[in-house]
Order: sequence, then C-alpha cells, then structure tokens
Amino acid sequence: MRNLTTSLLFLVIIATISLGWVFDRIYEQYNSAEQIQDTNAVAIVEKLGLNLANSLNTMAVDNQRKFVQQWQDEIYSLSLVDSKSIALPLPLFNKVKQGTPLLLETSRHLTFHYYITSSDQVLLLKSPLLILSPDKKSQNYFFTVLFYFALVLLSLLWVYPLIKQLLALRAAAKSFGEGKLQQRITLSSLSYIRDIEVEFNQMAQRIEDLIGDVKLLSSAVSHDLRTPLARIRFGIDTLQEEDDPKLRRQFEQKISDNVDEMTSLVETLLSYARLDQSMLEMNKTHCDFLALIENCIRTKASDSTNITLITPDNDYPVYADSAYLNILVNNLVENALNYGKNQINIQLKAQSDAVVMIVEDDGEGVDSNIKMDILKPFVRGIYQQNQVKGHGIGLAIVKRVIDWHKGSITIGDSESLGGAKFTVTLPK
Repeated sequence: MRNLTTSLLFLVIIATISLGWVFDRIYEQYNSAEQIQDTNAVAIVEKLGLNLANSLNTMAVDNQRKFVQQWQDEIYSLSLVDSKSIALPLPLFNKVKQGTPLLLETSRHLTFHYYITSSDQVLLLKSPLLILSPDKKSQNYFFTVLFYFALVLLSLLWVYPLIKQLLALRAAAKSFGEGKLQQRITLSSLSYIRDIEVEFNQMAQRIEDLIGDVKLLSSAVSHDLRTPLARIRFGIDTLQEEDDPKLRRQFEQKISDNVDEMTSLVETLLSYARLDQSMLEMNKTHCDFLALIENCIRTKASDSTNITLITPDNDYPVYADSAYLNILVNNLVENALNYGKNQINIQLKAQSDAVVMIVEDDGEGVDSNIKMDILKPFVRGIYQQNQVKGHGIGLAIVKRVIDWHKGSITIGDSESLGGAKFTVTLPK
C-alpha cells in the first residue's frame, strides 16, 4: 500500500505542477503573439499618420485644409487643430513639436497626434480601437478544457495498472475459492498493491498448508488410533473371558498402556493444532542463537552420544521468539539423538543477513523418497521408526516455527558423518 499512496501523491503533485507550467508557457506564447500582432497594427497606423504629416508639411496652408476636408476614409478620420488650442501637458506637447507622434486612447478610438511645423498646427488621425485578437474568454475555456483533459488522461494511465492488478487479484481469489489451492499472484516490484499481493500469497499458502495438515491429521488419526483401539477392544473381550487373576492383571496393564498411547497421540494432535493460535502470541526479540544451542546441549548431553559444537565466531544474533527458537533447536537435536548413533555435529555460520545452523548425525540418514515429506506432520523416517517412540510431529513443528520466522530448512546427507544433515537459515 505504500507504493499506492506514494504513486498517487506523486501523480497529483507532478501532474498538477507540470501540466500547469506547460499550459502557462503555451498561453504566454499565444498571448505574446497576439500582442505583437496588435503592436504591428498600431505601428502601421502610426506610420500612415506620419506619412500624412510629412506630406502636409510640404503643402501650403490652404492646400493642407483642402486635403483634410477631402479625406473621405470612413475608418480613419483626419482633422487639423491649432496647436494653441490643444490641451496637452507641456512635456507631451514639446515631444510632439519635436516630431514624436503621440498616441492617446479613449474607450471608443485611438488618436494619433502629429505636429505640422509649416502651419503650427496638429494633425489628428483618429482610428477605431485595434482589437485584432479573438475573444479571450473562448481561448481560456479551450485551455482549461485541454488542461483537465490532460490531467484525466494522466490519471487514467496511472489507474490502468491498478485496475489490472485488482482484476488479477480478484481472479486469483475466485480461483482459490473454487478449490484451486495452488493459485498464486505473480509479484511485480512496480505493483501498487504489492503488500496486498504478498499477504494474499502467504494466506493462500497458509490455507493450503492447513488443508494439507488436516488431511494428514485425519489419515494419522484413522491409522494410529485404530490400532490401539483394536487392541483395547481385544483386551476387553479377552478380559471378560479370563478368570486367572494374574492374566487379568496383565491384560489390564496392556489396556492401560494402549489408553496411555491414545492419550499421548490425542495430546500431540491438540498441541500441533494449537500451533497456529500460538503464532498470534509470538514475541520477537534479539536473541543469542549460540546461547540457546549451548543450553540445549547441556540439557541433552549423555555418555552414549557425543555432541560437538562448531562456532567460528562468537556472535550469532537473530530476531526471533526465544521460546519457539528453543523448541526448534531442541526438536532438531532430539531428532538427531533418536536417529543417530554416537556422534552429532552442530555448526553455526554467520552470513551478512542471516545465521545458518547445521545439525548432522551418524545415523542411517533420510531416505530420498521421503525427503520432501519428512517435514510434514505424522511422517516418520523409515529407518528405526519401530525402535523410536513418537508420532512424527517434531520436524513438522520445526518447519512451522521456521516459516513463522521467514527462514528456510533443507535436508541432505552428511558428508562427514554419513547420516542426515539439516540446514536451518534464519534472518538476523
């Protein structure tokens, strides 16, 4: 949404200022051309009067009067006035006597004054007002309409990508609602609503993961609960037919063990289901990743397994919820202890913007056929899964915590120990 707000403000400011400046320049040039046209017209009339005055200067006084009387032009009128009867300020009159034409304007006409030296008279040439320009009001309307047309055009150019992105978002939401859970929006760095598109993709991924988890949970419940329920049912039927107190106690103990197994499974299911609600209560702070790992190693150290910590540096800060980060580390180490033999290597690496944790063991490793599914709930490794108690939820919790922290995890084979290799990358 920041892109949308910024681009909208940019459009309004730049469009208004730039278009206003452009149309001001055009209007000024148009008006200056008209003013030049008006000035040229005045100069022509002025030159006409000057030629007439020069001609009269060469004539006798009587001929001057006859010439003026015989002037029959309906547009431009001539008259001769005695210089002493002209009511002009002395400075202006002196300029006229020196040969400088004087132009006076009234509401009806223009009057050009020329001094005739031979008869000490002033020649008056009257001309109508020179309005050569068209009506300015229609011009102003034209430029105003043109300005708003350009402004609307720029607005439409800005709105088009937004409308296109909103239609794409609508189409993706509709497809997703119709059950196409793989539907995502292609992100663009120039998108106005990139934040909304990112949130939509994250929401879609989250819903897809939840639906996938529900399918896995239902499958696990139907499979893992059916077995203890069948054993309990068989034990109850056998118990009803058994009279030997010793055998009855054995069957009662088996029934109790199966009930405990079912209780453990139900608690595991509820704990995993509560993970999404717990995400809303995350409290991220700057944590010391090294201190968390060292504390985990101290609590899980044993004589049967050697845990080696490799840390080239001393500072490994991450921005995370320390409680969930501790769960992540504990589950990875616990998984390595369960499926490894005697040796576990934990390595920390500091990158420019992330911290990398590598956990390796010397077990049988992760089969290549289930590497893509081992992080899903209730999916367990093939090797030694009968010897290790659990429901296959530990790595699923690890994956969920990593997703919450915008990190990543990869599964491979350990080159040094020959077992599994889990690489976790968390942003600083």
